[in-house]
Amino acid sequence: MRRSKFSYTIFPLKIIYITLCIIAMLSIFTNRYAIAQDDERIKRGKEAYKKYCSVCHDETGTGDGQGAVISGILPRDLTDKAYMSLLSDDEIVKIIRYGEDAFPHLQMPGQGNEIPESVGWDIVYYLRTIAVDKGPLKAPSPQERAKRFKEPLGRGKIYYLRYCSSCHGISGDGKGWAARGLLEGKPAALNDPALMSKFTEQDILAHVKGLTKKEDRDMPIFGKSITNDIVKVIASYVKTLSAIPGR
Repeated sequence: MRRSKFSYTIFPLKIIYITLCIIAMLSIFTNRYAIAQDDERIKRGKEAYKKYCSVCHDETGTGDGQGAVISGILPRDLTDKAYMSLLSDDEIVKIIRYGEDAFPHLQMPGQGNEIPESVGWDIVYYLRTIAVDKGPLKAPSPQERAKRFKEPLGRGKIYYLRYCSSCHGISGDGKGWAARGLLEGKPAALNDPALMSKFTEQDILAHVKGLTKKEDRDMPIFGKSITNDIVKVIASYVKTLSAIPGR
């Protein structure tokens, strides 16, 4: 029995149709599997974030954790999409693992000894899910922060916030969180022009490093814990706190 030309035309079409159906089914299965894998990774990332990051960045990611007050340097708002979009996934993993060793302007400890690279990537997956649109970026961009740190005053500000602001206050008013409740030995107001006019940058360096007489000081000595180069840029920045506008 001879097949019609119509049969010869329909048969290949059936094969194509069946093939396309199989491909579609495989695609749906693959996508569902990938989504399930992503969901699991995000879940792991959330748990790791809570364990390693929330103490400073808060469980919400907004940077209001308890450790933020102690550090002196406000952690970034990880929910700000405008800021987070300027960092690649790879950069965030490196920040998590290497911290200030790779990005000194952050003054954030790296946790590579505790966080394997795979866990770092899980955290990144999670962070991408909590970033929301908060409008145009108000804070300096990651690139701008790194650029500022190359300047002495930029470094001085960051180091001041890290090492000095807990007692002397962010603005230098002597009312840092660690000074609350002190009745004696209150930190000096470094933003007082009359007081600071008596000290040169070299005087500040000597005082911080403990080269002055012990009876003349109430603050701890940062002998070998802070290098001279760091103290020098801190001293330069401290002098700006008491500068009178227009002079």
